[in-house]
Amino acid sequence: MKLKQSRLVLSIVTSAFLMIAAGPKPSHASESFQRLGKTMVGFESPFIEIVVDYKFADASLGENWLILNVAITSSQSEATEVRSDSVLVMTPDGREIPLPAYSQFSKAYPEYQSAARRAALASDPVDFTHGGRATCELAFQPLPGTTVALESVYVNMRKICQGLLFFPVEGGIQPGTWQFVIEFDEFETRVPFVLGESR
Repeated sequence: MKLKQSRLVLSIVTSAFLMIAAGPKPSHASESFQRLGKTMVGFESPFIEIVVDYKFADASLGENWLILNVAITSSQSEATEVRSDSVLVMTPDGREIPLPAYSQFSKAYPEYQSAARRAALASDPVDFTHGGRATCELAFQPLPGTTVALESVYVNMRKICQGLLFFPVEGGIQPGTWQFVIEFDEFETRVPFVLGESR
């Protein structure tokens, strides 16, 4: 499977990934990264494919909530489960920030409700990479009163899930190389992205 964008080498991002990708679980030898836009990166492995749009996060340095627009799919016919409690980000200084539990997220709604509206308007579409696949909402953190929060979603070669993900960042969002991480039972994926690169 090939994403419908030119393959541009992310020298800074890839180098950073190679230096800090060591973790408790192995990654895939055949992983590949590609830049899909000024603030969008794509990731492919034999089992999972991810697009991270960090346009709003890049414009929110110093803010207390990191908001990413994420799409997840797979090139496999068998379904792959993605659990909300397996999703996290790593800060430039190495801190791990898990996706907050929905009860915590819902309680904090007054803190991020304005940013959530702006992020929904500012984020670029990320499901264009697989035309014809059924779409689903990555509803780990639906805004209160909109829909039911999901604990997991299943993706395969016929399905792609997309949505906004919110991470509370103590001390505010800092520039540098971040990582979007999904942990699975036997491996993990780490998708690096750089904030503040164009400033």
